Amino acid sequence: MTNPRNETIQKLLLRLELWFAPLLIIVPLVVSFFFFWEWYIKGFSARSSLYDGELLISLLVLIGNLMFDIFFLRSLRILKKKQ
Repeated sequence: MTNPRNETIQKLLLRLELWFAPLLIIVPLVVSFFFFWEWYIKGFSARSSLYDGELLISLLVLIGNLMFDIFFLRSLRILKKKQ
């Protein structure tokens, strides 16, 4: 037998994760796009290599976010199916 209080807490935590999921996905994508845009306008268009760091940060944030999001969304879907 499981404790009803623990079940309620798990359901509330799942609901909280579902509410924060869009925020966890969208914010890093916006930040990555911002850094890429800065690199494109100030670095690529102006032919300046001083802004290559923005491109690197943009790619690191984007790749890291995509790797994290795939597993995060998969685990949320599995948890949602269980309950």
